[in-house]
Amino acid sequence: MTLLLRVVLVGILLTLAADAGDVPRPNIILIVADDLGYGDIGCFGNTTIHTPHLDKLATQGVKLTHNIAADTLCTPSRAAFLTGRYPIRSGMASSFFMRAFLFTASASGLPTNETTVAEVAKEAGYKTAFLGKWHQGWSTDRSDPEHHHPLNQGFDYFYGTPLTNMPDFDDLGVSWIMHAAPHFPFQLLTTFLLVLISVCCLVRVGYVNVWLAMLFVLVTGVLCGGTGFALLNMKLLNSFMFRNYDLVEQPIHLASVTRKLVAESGEWLQARHQDHAPFLLILSWLHMHTALATDPQFTNRSAHGRYGDAVEEMDWGVGQVMDMLDRYGMSDNTFVYFTSDHGAAPKHKDKLGRTVGGFNGPFSGAKTEGSTEGSFRVPGIIRWPAGLAGGQVINEPVSLMDIFPTVADLLHVPDVSAGQVIDGASLVPLLTGQETVSPHQFLFHYCQDSVHAVRYRPRTGSTVWKLMLREPDRNNKKPAKGCDAALHLDPPKLYDLTSDPTATTPLDLQQHAQTVAVMLAGLKEHQASIEPVPSQFTLTRLMWQPWKQPCCNFPYCSCEDSKFHA
Repeated sequence: MTLLLRVVLVGILLTLAADAGDVPRPNIILIVADDLGYGDIGCFGNTTIHTPHLDKLATQGVKLTHNIAADTLCTPSRAAFLTGRYPIRSGMASSFFMRAFLFTASASGLPTNETTVAEVAKEAGYKTAFLGKWHQGWSTDRSDPEHHHPLNQGFDYFYGTPLTNMPDFDDLGVSWIMHAAPHFPFQLLTTFLLVLISVCCLVRVGYVNVWLAMLFVLVTGVLCGGTGFALLNMKLLNSFMFRNYDLVEQPIHLASVTRKLVAESGEWLQARHQDHAPFLLILSWLHMHTALATDPQFTNRSAHGRYGDAVEEMDWGVGQVMDMLDRYGMSDNTFVYFTSDHGAAPKHKDKLGRTVGGFNGPFSGAKTEGSTEGSFRVPGIIRWPAGLAGGQVINEPVSLMDIFPTVADLLHVPDVSAGQVIDGASLVPLLTGQETVSPHQFLFHYCQDSVHAVRYRPRTGSTVWKLMLREPDRNNKKPAKGCDAALHLDPPKLYDLTSDPTATTPLDLQQHAQTVAVMLAGLKEHQASIEPVPSQFTLTRLMWQPWKQPCCNFPYCSCEDSKFHA
């Protein structure tokens, strides 16, 4: 039977079953890698890193070759993934260079009035769990209805890290801030001394009261000292694992964290097998974000150093979870989705000069950039044996934001908007062959809170267009990266991604004036739909707040999870 015929038959059967109200609602597993590049796994073209389990998943399911992240940094991209909305709609898009949450003990977080995919699943009677990297804000103050915690965003169970994996968490003595700004301590001290000298001069000439001046100097000293302490002690203040509201490990033992996530997955799936409850599980790996560390079984195993080792360990973890589904008889009716939160950072190196960044395949660009293909295009694999024919390849543009409405569609939740704009669209019609064109006419590529590029899929034909409004300045020798290093393009650059997927040859704008006009009109309509909301990226919300700082076994701030170290 040909693949086309199988797709058509599956679509017909699902349509008939839907009319009869007999479509079985699947279990849901959403697997998200961190900083994994498009070209890092075998089924997307890599021939030197071994990923047999992901390759098998793609063979059994659907490979999405035009899978697009909503942002190119962790915090905003994951917010869009959870809510189906562009980050700017929820206040999760920054207006300045700080685009991701840096401290666990801060006030920033995904607003609790946002509806997450977990809340949709709970409404449908599903058990829900989140394992791994959260990075959407944190608080364990259950007396506050607005506290940022997975258990306050629709999840029944959480095991993982509130923030992210950082270079500081390694054992190499790496400091993220010292790498990014080597003169940071001197700059802080200089700032304080300049304030002190300026205030002294103002007091001397009688413009400022001495007591007010002393208060101002004291506040400045506290702010400078607190900022310096927080940024120079990222491991102490942010490296820990929580189980629900309990801090169970500090610092994170990175080499064993993948095995722990696999063990937690197995325990939770076994419980669902025993209680026969439908479930949604989000498994959010700490790989491939630095610092990279693997179990000794995977150390020095790949041809690509620590990064390759980590990819292969993550692939092993995916395989373990799929084996568990087989063991409990859940594979057939479990909808599995695998992706990365954004593109890789190919040139990233650790303190020893080793490459710890991934590979974006044929696409240029990297994580943090706002318009390049390599920054947004990520692997996408979906498997659901009961509902989808295996061996499919879909080349239509889709988005990580689509998973939210897709899950709602699969679970027959009728209205998930709750008065909010949902930017994602259900992929069920495309996956089952009922539709052959992307549900998105436009996709908008944000960097901070501005659009750097527009992707356009007309409702007819097969061409996908991309209009770049800004692009990275490759000649910029300054340390600024991402949005800060982007050049305004006047006129913009237009690409035909169907014939030129790597976006290397700009087209003549005059010859395609109508296409450009349609794309600019689509952008204008989208921007008009953005309503102002409180930003989660103000300095007062982002700054470290000592009174919220977690610490186990005070004053040592060190502990091991008794569950894994009994």
